[in-house]
Amino acid sequence: MASEFEPQSTMINMNTASRSSHSESQAPTPQTPAGPADDPQPSNADIVVTGIRASLSSSAQVKRDANQIVDSISAVDVGKFPDSNIAESLQRITGVAIDRSGGEGQFITVRGLGPEFNTVLVNGRVMATDNAGREFSFDVLSSNMIQRTDIYKSSVPELQEGGIGATVNIVTARPLEGRDGFHATAQLGGIYDTLREKVSPDLAATLSYANPDKTFGIVLAGSYTKRKNQIDTIAVDGWINGRPDIVSTIGGLPTLLTGSDPLYPIAGNVNVPQSLYYQRAQEERERINFSGSIQYRPADNLEVTIDGIYSKFDVSGVTRKMDNFLAAPYYQPTFDQNGTAMSLSMIGRDFIAQNPQFLADNRDRLVNNGVNAKIDHVYNLSNRQSDSYQVGGNVKWHPADNIELKLDASFTGANRASPNQYLVIGALLPYTYQFQLDGGQGLPTVSFDNNIINDPEFMRLHYMGIDRNTSRDRGSEFHFDTKWEVDDSILKSVQMGVSYTERRKINRSFNNSDSSCTYCGYQVPIAPGLLKPYDWGDLLGGGRSIPPTAFEFDAAAFLAYLNNPSTLAIPSQGRTPEEQAAFAQQMLALEGGPFGVREQLRGTVNVQEKLTAGYISMQFGGSRWTGNVGVRVIKTDVLSSGFDTPVTSIANTPGDDTLQYTYGPATAVSVRNSYVDALPSANIKFDVTDNLIARAAFSQTITRPTLTDLGVNNNFGGRISVPQSSGGNPNLLPFRSTNYDAALEWYISRVSYLSVGGFYKDLSDFLELQTLPVERFGRVFQDTRTRNGQSGTIKGIEIGGQYSFDALGGFASGFGMTGNYTYVSSTAKRDRVLADYSCGYNGLSPHSANGSLFFEKYGVSARVSYNWRSDYLRNCRDSQSRPRNRSSYGQFDFNISYDLTPNFQVYLQGVNVTNEYVDEWSAIKDRFLLLQDTGARYNFGVRAKF
Repeated sequence: MASEFEPQSTMINMNTASRSSHSESQAPTPQTPAGPADDPQPSNADIVVTGIRASLSSSAQVKRDANQIVDSISAVDVGKFPDSNIAESLQRITGVAIDRSGGEGQFITVRGLGPEFNTVLVNGRVMATDNAGREFSFDVLSSNMIQRTDIYKSSVPELQEGGIGATVNIVTARPLEGRDGFHATAQLGGIYDTLREKVSPDLAATLSYANPDKTFGIVLAGSYTKRKNQIDTIAVDGWINGRPDIVSTIGGLPTLLTGSDPLYPIAGNVNVPQSLYYQRAQEERERINFSGSIQYRPADNLEVTIDGIYSKFDVSGVTRKMDNFLAAPYYQPTFDQNGTAMSLSMIGRDFIAQNPQFLADNRDRLVNNGVNAKIDHVYNLSNRQSDSYQVGGNVKWHPADNIELKLDASFTGANRASPNQYLVIGALLPYTYQFQLDGGQGLPTVSFDNNIINDPEFMRLHYMGIDRNTSRDRGSEFHFDTKWEVDDSILKSVQMGVSYTERRKINRSFNNSDSSCTYCGYQVPIAPGLLKPYDWGDLLGGGRSIPPTAFEFDAAAFLAYLNNPSTLAIPSQGRTPEEQAAFAQQMLALEGGPFGVREQLRGTVNVQEKLTAGYISMQFGGSRWTGNVGVRVIKTDVLSSGFDTPVTSIANTPGDDTLQYTYGPATAVSVRNSYVDALPSANIKFDVTDNLIARAAFSQTITRPTLTDLGVNNNFGGRISVPQSSGGNPNLLPFRSTNYDAALEWYISRVSYLSVGGFYKDLSDFLELQTLPVERFGRVFQDTRTRNGQSGTIKGIEIGGQYSFDALGGFASGFGMTGNYTYVSSTAKRDRVLADYSCGYNGLSPHSANGSLFFEKYGVSARVSYNWRSDYLRNCRDSQSRPRNRSSYGQFDFNISYDLTPNFQVYLQGVNVTNEYVDEWSAIKDRFLLLQDTGARYNFGVRAKF
């Protein structure tokens, strides 16, 4: 049975497979997806195209007919996108790479530009997101509701601005664009993650109806997925660049040396790790999606469409973490020729006992009586409770044959609550231990005594952070578009339109930051029975010198113990029993107690954005060419509101190096910003032959700062050695780009083509999340926020194609292949540069490629794919203001299905079937940052269609 929304089983006449060179068909506009052409009548030369071939044929036709540079992915069948995750399908498009969350595609990068630089539309409209910024999370939508996804790489005036990398339009099903009658599909399946070794449900269904006259139709889709996954990690939390205090043995005695001491063992700055930790995160990801569309065509010249999408996506997780914080002074460090710490030791109580004079001579420069050897066990309960929706209506009217008027209105919203418990226990250790960068198997190690670090008797209470942050995103859009078609002229049509968009994002912060250090300092013991051993001997495959066990917490019982007045009465942080009793009363008097959450006004982000736009676009054409030229003008008005809560004092936590802040009263503040942009664009398409098309494009585009980056909020934290601050920047300017594109496309058949293209982007006011040293309150803070100031260029070449071996006949005719390769190079100029590292652009891989081999015949549909991208910079100024790079990564996926009957199909999909690991490093590969294992994932089940 064919799909009712696209010609997925299409009778193709071979005489029409090569379209006329002067075709005036256009790519689907952002708000009105184009429907399929009428099926030609069968003839002796007709070939039935189904499944994968139908998807590739539809995508090739969109690309060929477009008057701009565009790539597309189409559904294989109704309710069946090529992959179970939309982003994982898009990575098979030339120039597209993805970022994953829990091993599942979440964000896309296009031509080296990350998710914040790509506009994602749903049916031509912006959909609110629960993310901090504008970047769209593809994991919130089920692929069964998607009919096609188009990626526009060159711009036209009628297309919404905002995507310097690309504009992505996700198109859901439209009932009047398919067959009449009633149709239904259902999927009953499961998901198996190899690390969790658990099966969870994956269900979906689609219903549609269109009357015989095609004047009324409705389509409904729904899905339910619950996935249980696991992420295993070993990581270093950044490298500190400088000349920190160290302890060296001089004349047989331990001696404390500052960075300016002439006896310092190395010239120039050194790089030491901030911490080394082992971590296992186990998640349960539950997604419920509904979508629907109603179309009414009361007359041939009038069409009304109402559609909507709802998504509920909850992620609940438990993270167990063993963290070793490495703090100065470092004992007996060794460095290589690059200044990288190859080994260093943390001072335990044994060292202090053996060297009492060292403590006496340096007491005012040391914390914890000189002991910096410690272990932290973290139990983190995290949740992402989100929902999002979009509702829209579209009226398309032709008052005359050559005039089209369209009115589109939509409303969208998203909500997110993030309840989180971050519970830390630990101990100041009785022994001195050593960190080694290469402790075996290319990974860093620490010489722990496992009998001590996992003994509940040694553990003490420490930091207890509780929060419940919320995010609310609301938006509305109104578009009025007109099109006037001209006969017998080189001018083919004129399009004009206006739009108004309003969006507001509000983030509110609720936490116990005013009492999270109630027990800091590793002094208060833990009641027997609250801690249980947790075996993770198989972490990262096992055998990597990782401590074999961690601790399991009963979070509810643990919090009850923390809130118990008798626990609060135990003296700590140098207080007398009387002082501790007063402190306990102060904590209990807080709203919700010391571990309840209270709104922290300094974390409020309230940003409203209003966009008023107008455009004109003129289409031209001749016997072998078409083109368009026009301009889009947009006025942006931004109001950022929040609260200023001044820091009145900063204190060192007794017995620990955590900083505690006291704040003054909150004062409401707001900042306004506005600017106007005129964005010209031009595209030309020339039919060199009936099957060879040349294209060129020019445009100017912008990407606005993400809404939460525009906040007036400021947050403070960190430790004595590394004070930290973060927040918004309400005066950010949009990131601007001038773009040049050229492409050549050879269409071999309706399915097969080969394309090559080049692009060049001239960038200014680049937006980038940076961590920079900033002096505040007499201290140097590592300040993290988005900043302007970078300029440069990005240029590249894209080669792609797909080929079906239909002409071979027989068994071999079932085979086909697709593939692409992208090369990108860049230059970047920053206002502030790192002395020892030249940063390019975040997220840009110089090389990326993917290829697929498929077979489709005799009821079997199979595809195996490999996706790869080379090393790339994730962030120029990440933890400790140092770079974070990710090593090249490639993974194999496969998809196989078999038609048991014309109505029933069984399927199996595999993702990352060779279980590749993610590897990250700092300025050089020797400076290890992360090794992460997300395992392989398998989807399986049965599909039915009626």
